[in-house]
Amino acid sequence: MEDNILDLRATDMIPEKKQITVRPQKFSSAASVASLLWRALINLGKYHEIVRLLKLPPFPETVRNNPRFAFKFLLTNYLVRGSTGIEGVTCFLHHYSRLRNALPDHLLRQTLHWDITLHDFSDGGNQIAITMGRSRPCDKEGELSLNLKVNGDIVYVLSFAIIPGRVVGANAAEVLLVTRLQGTPGCYAQIKLATKASHEVGPSALLLAALQGVADGFGVREIAAVDAEKQSSYCEGFAVCFKSAYDDFFSKLAMDKTASGFYLSPVPIEDKPIALIKQGHKLRTKEKRAFKQQIRAYCAGFFIGRSDQKGHDPDEVTKASVSKDPDLQALHISWPTLDNDPIS
Repeated sequence: MEDNILDLRATDMIPEKKQITVRPQKFSSAASVASLLWRALINLGKYHEIVRLLKLPPFPETVRNNPRFAFKFLLTNYLVRGSTGIEGVTCFLHHYSRLRNALPDHLLRQTLHWDITLHDFSDGGNQIAITMGRSRPCDKEGELSLNLKVNGDIVYVLSFAIIPGRVVGANAAEVLLVTRLQGTPGCYAQIKLATKASHEVGPSALLLAALQGVADGFGVREIAAVDAEKQSSYCEGFAVCFKSAYDDFFSKLAMDKTASGFYLSPVPIEDKPIALIKQGHKLRTKEKRAFKQQIRAYCAGFFIGRSDQKGHDPDEVTKASVSKDPDLQALHISWPTLDNDPIS
């Protein structure tokens, strides 16, 4: 898909999520309590696994700061609208087990409590950054969020989770599931500025390129995404806006849609052949694609440079990510190292 700033408007129209403080002991109705208890009972064995996981550092600190964290996977429409209790428990357990096994403790702690900057650059005195951290305040709609920031303010968000592939009908052992794409209401001017600084690559496409870099860094070879009706906050009154933000965006990328309502694509997501691009647009298209490849490479490099702290060989991870992708090979990106690591 060739990105355009105009495709932001539908996403901005989706109603803003309200920041509601949810306390574990308070629920809106007896039905909510009954639903949570039922989900807990039928998934008791898996819940014991989660309890054991959350006793390991740095999770106890996260639970103390946000008690809801320890049971939010029991909530209705966790990650995906219409998800079952067993799917929620399975996804939560897989995601956080995976993070703990992949990331150094200090990096995992920072991801859970703050943000980590995967890549940043400046343009005309403005600072553009792509950061990653635990999804908040809309934590039911994803476990991690890639945030596009302009001068420190979040203007666009892509939320996702690392889940078993079978949950979405994928053949891959695990996938990165995109669960939320949304611009921050009132930030159209900043989004436009970021798009101009990114060679006219729109924010959805920019963050999707970053997500592919995260996939490379974690060794995940497939990306999945919800359709409009499976988005956790979907409502009929804004069906057109949701369809534009999800179905239209992923369909233009030629991602395969499953019968169960998920889009699937291997990493990297394949671009339309350049021969099919209209005359007069080919040079600009090549520039935009090269920029997205750079973003992907920098985000992959962030994790590859740190993976040896958990027993992985960074050279092997780099080769696995780069050797399979001629576009990355052509860029000759210098991978970040641990030298001057600001969060060590």
